[in-house]
Amino acid sequence: MHNVHTHTWDAALHFTPATIRESDLSRGYPLDLTVRLEAFLADMAAFDKVIVFGLKARRTGYWVPDEYVADFVARAPEKLIGFAACDPTQPEHLEELHCAIEQFKLRGVKLGPIYAGFDPRDSRCNAIYRYCQENGLPVLFHTGTTFNHAALLEYGRPWLFDEVAIRFPDLRMILAHCGHPFSEECLVVIRKHPHVYADVSALYYRPWQFYNTLIAAQEYRVTHKLLFGTDYPFATAQASIDGLRQVNHIVGGSGLPRVSAETIEGILQRDALALLFPQPG
Repeated sequence: MHNVHTHTWDAALHFTPATIRESDLSRGYPLDLTVRLEAFLADMAAFDKVIVFGLKARRTGYWVPDEYVADFVARAPEKLIGFAACDPTQPEHLEELHCAIEQFKLRGVKLGPIYAGFDPRDSRCNAIYRYCQENGLPVLFHTGTTFNHAALLEYGRPWLFDEVAIRFPDLRMILAHCGHPFSEECLVVIRKHPHVYADVSALYYRPWQFYNTLIAAQEYRVTHKLLFGTDYPFATAQASIDGLRQVNHIVGGSGLPRVSAETIEGILQRDALALLFPQPG
């Protein structure tokens, strides 16, 4: 199994105090968001490969250096795949991105438009997208909502990425969290574009929304575009796996449609790396 969505950071080093206080809103109770390698690897035991990244967003108080992510990955290189982070509102962002890929050997990019405060269609992003498209680097975007007060929700709407995919048709993109709560928007975007996917990370603990998202994915015939992720440390691996496999529990013995076993196991067993890092030729 592959996990396309996990984080690494030290909250005390990489978050502002205000951001740490706000993080309690994410699950409704206090969280220790600092990621420790031993606990992380224990939680990730079920997965063959795990994509891990930080976040750069001055606006909302996140700044995880790419070197920190590279050092984390270097401690378990057979399992972990590191992504760079980028904040295009900052003047040095392209130089940092090139260093992350070319010097630190990270293999993709994480962007958080709502956190950093930029429209993903902004011309400032063109050089990032072009560089990633030319170098075969997938880009994972945070889409949907968040708990951060200063984040701009308008930049998390999945339909914004339709234009990005039209302009950069060979860019492999993941729309994280299936754009919740705008999940159907996300599904129609990934249906249109062959190289745009969504992950289902951090959805299981909103079971009614999760169920409806997967039913809609079946109706739109895009379940093959859904990738598994956990959003660790916000959600753990086993709870995320169980939450997906138990998605139909919420409808009980009603006559409501069911998420098929084929859909559920397809998401869990999908070879995400073959989709995101296709072999040449």
